[in-house]
Amino acid sequence: MSQALSEFDLRLDELSKDLSLLERTFELRPRIFQVLDFEKRSEALNAARAFGETTGNQPANLSGPMLVRLVASFERYLRKLMEETVDAWAKKAKGFDHLPNGLAERNLVLSGRFIASSDSLRDYFSIDLVEIVENLATCRQGSDSFTLNSSVFMDLIHGVTFDVIEKSLQQIRISSWTSAVSGDKDLQKLLGLIRVPDVTKEITKRLKKLSRWRNNWAHGGEEETSLTFKEVREEANFLLTFSKALDAAVTKQIKNAKLL
Repeated sequence: MSQALSEFDLRLDELSKDLSLLERTFELRPRIFQVLDFEKRSEALNAARAFGETTGNQPANLSGPMLVRLVASFERYLRKLMEETVDAWAKKAKGFDHLPNGLAERNLVLSGRFIASSDSLRDYFSIDLVEIVENLATCRQGSDSFTLNSSVFMDLIHGVTFDVIEKSLQQIRISSWTSAVSGDKDLQKLLGLIRVPDVTKEITKRLKKLSRWRNNWAHGGEEETSLTFKEVREEANFLLTFSKALDAAVTKQIKNAKLL
């Protein structure tokens, strides 16, 4: 399990606990007066009464923000996976000239692009520009000691759709992962599908749906989909199962790669 996947798993565990709290809140609130002892006056009783008298809230109004948080955690996982994969290729290569075909060029191009746009970087990135320049100086032909700017590859992730994931992985020389992921038994069981093309189609459809839902909630769109807490859990389970399959496919490809 990569560090990226381990962190994602931890974040989903925290999300699950928060969902449980919200679920129990909506279960308890309409019933709280049944268990209160009104003969014992206290601040706790007043707080409980105020809680019970709170009305007008709907679970769907809170499930949306939880979905935004879920998809954001998944996008963070994808960015971290990109970074770790580039580092894994660099570690596997015996020297700069032995990197997978095209990876050195992408490192140069993306680093240059990142430096050129340093005054308009995404505000949730934290990357040292001086370090990027210093690392570039080590990336030259014939070098046995070099450091790729793996962090700049994270900038390729600008969403969570299947197309974004596929194109980003191609940039770091991860190919033929689709069949491996769609052939994952746990993912097939979760989706209730067996044929690899059907699983791939469903993954594509589901990731696009999650992206649309997230964008509408996060940016005040016209389609703020109402979800139950159970549905958010189901989407979290899907993303984690998909991520585990993707993680395994990436790790296997790097392990089996024959570099010159």
